[in-house]
Amino acid sequence: MKKLQYREERQHGVPDFPVQYYHINEDHPRYEMNLHWHREIEIVRILQGELSLYLDSAEHLLCEGEVAFVGSGVLHRAEPRDCVYECVVFDLNLLARHGPGRVSEYALSILAGDIENRPIAGERALILAVGELFSALAGEGAYYELKVYSAIANILYLLYRGGRIRLSERHSRQGSRRQSMALLLDWIEQNYADRITLTELAAVAGSTEKYLCRFFKEYTGNSPVEYINRLRVERACLSMAAGDRSITEIAMDSGFNDISYFCKIFKRYKGVSPREYRRRFEKRDVV
Repeated sequence: MKKLQYREERQHGVPDFPVQYYHINEDHPRYEMNLHWHREIEIVRILQGELSLYLDSAEHLLCEGEVAFVGSGVLHRAEPRDCVYECVVFDLNLLARHGPGRVSEYALSILAGDIENRPIAGERALILAVGELFSALAGEGAYYELKVYSAIANILYLLYRGGRIRLSERHSRQGSRRQSMALLLDWIEQNYADRITLTELAAVAGSTEKYLCRFFKEYTGNSPVEYINRLRVERACLSMAAGDRSITEIAMDSGFNDISYFCKIFKRYKGVSPREYRRRFEKRDVV
């Protein structure tokens, strides 16, 4: 299935222990989470501010202290507002490989079902279990993998017990829409540095330009042009954080053919010029 060819192209954790923690504030290159999916399960917890989390185009407003789960294969994005949040991404094969038979079944069954996406606010046991997972990852130290493994197993137990795991087949229309959107995002990911027209995007999606724009905005919250510009700015941010190439080179490699337009779009989305943004990372390198 083509959808399986589009996914977030980074490894979370290491092969023997596929669990990764992320702390995200406004200085993070991926502060605004672009639409993507991955096979792993993700847990998002809000430390301060608000976050609009979109799961398969449905919006969920998360406030300080609230938690949400992103199931395997779910297209998701997020818009933070004065927000600091943290995420943990983990592969359920961690439990499938190392747990006893029934535990492996429970873990792998989730890949064929859905985790209810209603934010967790008043379920004290589940919130505490998520807190234990984040604490275990932050602490590391000797034997911390055992604490992480135990915390994930406890969270899945509470999700099952609370009826948040739905093992029925996903709605066929929703699955088809996910697949179409993933195909389109895959193509954009491969071609964002080139000139892209609406006609090309409509051809990839197998739709009219009018339907494409409506469908695309429903999922991403942006027009195709806005989404591509945001993606290009994100790639430019990652390049600026990673090396010392010139801003002009980075702009061109990110798909902008005009440096003035690049600076204008960059400031629109980041609130500062590319040069000011780069200075943040240069200051961090000064001891």
